[in-house]
Amino acid sequence: MQITPLGFDDLPRLAEIEKICFGADAWNYGMLKSEMDGGAVFLGAVSGGETVGYICARLIIDEADINNVAVVPEFRRRGVASALINGLKDYCLKRGINRFTLEVNVNNRAAKSLYAGTGFVSVGIRKGYYHGEDAEIMWLTEESDGENHQGRRI
Repeated sequence: MQITPLGFDDLPRLAEIEKICFGADAWNYGMLKSEMDGGAVFLGAVSGGETVGYICARLIIDEADINNVAVVPEFRRRGVASALINGLKDYCLKRGINRFTLEVNVNNRAAKSLYAGTGFVSVGIRKGYYHGEDAEIMWLTEESDGENHQGRRI
């Protein structure tokens, strides 16, 4: 498996992955394109020439806001999502970006475990973030600042 940057030609496959992974809540082609047009970074996990997962993040000064991590079901629990997160960390650190944040549904135990396993720590709750369900705010920082973004070192 290889972690590689993705571009506009990859959008049809990303829309497929979204539909497979998230059903009615999936981002469509237009939404993905809008993110890419806006400068979001997309990295893909490629196995046997096929993209089997991806990560998307907006980069803002020294922070990366992770919007989505998706892996097709037959490649889950094989380290693909962790590899995508670590690939994003490497990509960002090379560009001077050293803080990472994301929101995850408070009831999504698998995702929360994945993020905690890659160094993210919970710092708060966003009420009603996901169609009325709460989201846990998680951060990972290269250095803990002791205030808003306290997290583990990368």
